[in-house]
Amino acid sequence: MALTLLAVTGMTPQVITETLFGLHRQRSPWPEKLHIITTRVGEGVLSRSLFEEGKLNALCDELEMPRYTPGQVVINVVPDADGKPVDDARTLADHEALADFIMQIVRELTADEKTTLHASIAGGRKTMTFYLGYAMSLFGRPEDRMSHVLVGAGYESHPDFFFPTRTSQMIVGRDGQPLDMAEAIVSLADIPFIRQRDQLPNMLQQRGEPMSFRHLVDLINLGAQPHRLSIRLNGSEQTLNILADGQYIHSLTFSGLFDWCWYETVARATQEEDGALRRHTPEGEENSAYLGHAVMARLAVHLGLPYDAERDLRPQVEEWLKHHEAVLEGARIRPSDFSANMLRGLDVSQATNRIKRRLKAELPEGIASRISPGLYFDDAGQKHSRTRKGGGYALNIMPEQVLLC
Repeated sequence: MALTLLAVTGMTPQVITETLFGLHRQRSPWPEKLHIITTRVGEGVLSRSLFEEGKLNALCDELEMPRYTPGQVVINVVPDADGKPVDDARTLADHEALADFIMQIVRELTADEKTTLHASIAGGRKTMTFYLGYAMSLFGRPEDRMSHVLVGAGYESHPDFFFPTRTSQMIVGRDGQPLDMAEAIVSLADIPFIRQRDQLPNMLQQRGEPMSFRHLVDLINLGAQPHRLSIRLNGSEQTLNILADGQYIHSLTFSGLFDWCWYETVARATQEEDGALRRHTPEGEENSAYLGHAVMARLAVHLGLPYDAERDLRPQVEEWLKHHEAVLEGARIRPSDFSANMLRGLDVSQATNRIKRRLKAELPEGIASRISPGLYFDDAGQKHSRTRKGGGYALNIMPEQVLLC
């Protein structure tokens, strides 16, 4: 696979050539592409030294490696809170934008299965290196690496030093003493990091809409602090809102009304501590009619169709199929599916699995597992934190954590 070097820089573009030198010394594959994150001021310094003065080409020639074409070098200038190139992140909003920008770049690069990523945290401000390191922890794959460059005393950050040379080349040190660039020692320190990629839902691992660094961190932290979690169901919009300490942080909208009504039914059972949502009663009797009535009642509310809880379920289902087929199709409920589910004994396992897949695709595991339907009520109607075979459906949260509107 092709290697991409990702680095943050400020006023010391030397970290690019020094890191490349270190990779070559380690006999690492030569990066085919360079992605550099810097400020607007840093871009000027970078362009002048690496390109106008030819330091990057000089390194390639010194190591007898191919030179980089303009298309192989991508300079990413950090935006401020208004999306304009920033000279330096000074405000809280600017730092939020900086975090989002770096995280999005790492997310995009690690979504490419044809490349591996080597991230250098040797340059740039501390906040830039922290966010790059944290983004690598969130999105880094097993084959991706992160490093810091180590440069010998006197040479580090020296404006005239960019890499050790094969032949003697003298520069003047900061103390006025001569330094020979051929004697400089440059090496890479591999930075081990914890990879949390597998804990992220697949949708967040892939390329897609930009996301907020703070938003993602809030979601991950919330999964580890379930007492702060609550959900609010908006029936008119079929939207599930995720809240942390009562404050909205995320929402997702259901595309199918049948799935929404089943989820709404389970959420109500959780709120009301009703353990009767089960395929069989504790006595072993078939209980699908109860499930069917529960779902039918919610469908009737959303579709505005007639329903009587005192009547048998089957004739009411047949009446809907005969007289209100267009209404069902308008709600993305195929009459054939509706007939199969409601007339042949309600099987909610498919709807439950669809809901679980959707939640796991969009939310961290710690949250998705808490708010997915599961069999948490036992035969005595007591709710547990672990599923019970043959039990009643509920969400793995407390009644007060469910809000309906």
